[in-house]
Amino acid sequence: MRESSQTASQGMDSLMPPAPPQPQNTEDDCFPPKNVLCRHDEEQHLQNYDWISTMPDDILIEILSLMTISEAAMTGFLSTRWRHVWKKIDHLILDSYTFGMQELEKSRYHENPLLWNDVATKFVHKVNGLLHSRYGNKIKELIIRFPLTSAHASNLDHWIESAIVASTEKLFLDLDNKCCKEGCTICVKGTKAASEPYDFLLGPIFNGRADSLDELTLFNCNIGTMPANMSGFSYLKSLLLARVSIVDETVSSIMSNCCALEIMVLQYCHQLVHLTASHARLQILVVQFCKSLVSICIRADNLESFAYMGYKINIECERAQFLEMLHVYFVNKDDCPLDFISAFPKLPKLEFLVIQFPTCLQVYRVLQHASRFAGLTTIMLVLMKPWKEGISSVAYVLKSAPLIEYFGLHGCCKLHQNTQLNITWPEDLILARLYTIIIGGFSGEFELMELVYFLLRSTPALDVFEIDTRAMEPWLARSNEDKLQDEMRRRYAREMAYAHLVPKVPSTVKFHII
Repeated sequence: MRESSQTASQGMDSLMPPAPPQPQNTEDDCFPPKNVLCRHDEEQHLQNYDWISTMPDDILIEILSLMTISEAAMTGFLSTRWRHVWKKIDHLILDSYTFGMQELEKSRYHENPLLWNDVATKFVHKVNGLLHSRYGNKIKELIIRFPLTSAHASNLDHWIESAIVASTEKLFLDLDNKCCKEGCTICVKGTKAASEPYDFLLGPIFNGRADSLDELTLFNCNIGTMPANMSGFSYLKSLLLARVSIVDETVSSIMSNCCALEIMVLQYCHQLVHLTASHARLQILVVQFCKSLVSICIRADNLESFAYMGYKINIECERAQFLEMLHVYFVNKDDCPLDFISAFPKLPKLEFLVIQFPTCLQVYRVLQHASRFAGLTTIMLVLMKPWKEGISSVAYVLKSAPLIEYFGLHGCCKLHQNTQLNITWPEDLILARLYTIIIGGFSGEFELMELVYFLLRSTPALDVFEIDTRAMEPWLARSNEDKLQDEMRRRYAREMAYAHLVPKVPSTVKFHII
């Protein structure tokens, strides 16, 4: 049966027509079909296509703004499409880094005046060329950082004129010599000083042509007297003056002519003696280290934040019904910042308080001013020296603030031998609302350890607790020896925190050690 079926299938195969002959390979078989080749060329063209250049100008400008202005200018060589795009960048930062130049901050003028003059001349030429190539384009923000003086007054005047013509909204002029601070008597008083500080150009402001300017920041220059009817500052909202030679009358004149002023910052303005801050719209006032200052008179009904750093002065404030934030940093060990706070009238809105204590705060001082803390939700204390047994005063400050939610304390960052202390804490104190505690500058001090133990017992709602061993001073400003000592201090502080604090922290609290 099987043989008959095989015979039948062979018979059927013989009836099928023979298969067509297979064509032989030719040279054309080595190339893909034309439709495949066209598709490949099209894909290659798409890969090589300059998609970036087809983007709208505003996107290209946003990309270029992430570069320095020198790097952005180099893109002008890519194609005609890119030739002028970089000129439309409206945020300009012009400094040594921008132009790839040597930084003068690494040496003082009197040490190498020829180098300073040479580098300054090159910087001036580069800025002049850049502003000339951009003529006619709007500049929203112009930042110039370079230690120039009155010797370059004509160029600085020209740059300010260019900024005003370009409808600049934010002008930042930092002419400060970063290496020559308060202690460099050679550069300050010596005959080898670079030159007198630059006199800020007031002509365009007198003429009312700076109506687009709403933020002005000046470092290391002079501002002379101003006429009473000056109109150029009408739209200015923020003014910061640092190391600027300016007198009381000029500040008063500026404030009276700045109808829109909301922020005023004065730093190291040593000619100020009796400062009057009178303005209906002023919201933020900062006065820092003006060493000749004797008094401040505040007439600003809408003031929300005030910060003072320096020696104890007389403070006069008629009304402070909207004051929410108050920073007081005293540098004299015999001055108590709480006395400064009590010079203010009632502070019904005060919620945020930052105080630097040059010396230990006594408990009786806290009790004298306890009413000032009633509405506070945030308190930050900066200790310049170890308080030892006086650390209990911190607990009395917190006791006077029943609404407190955030507490921060920064220690003095000094590594010293721990000794047993007899600290008396207030009894039955419960800080029911306190949920965040930050202890900075921690060095493993016995008094701060005891303070932490007390706070952990008194804060049932605690959610976040952080120990930060870092110092407040800038790391780069320290010598290598200081850096080494600080590393040793931080290592010891972390060891103390892990060994003694971690076991005390409840498991429900988010605890961090830095």
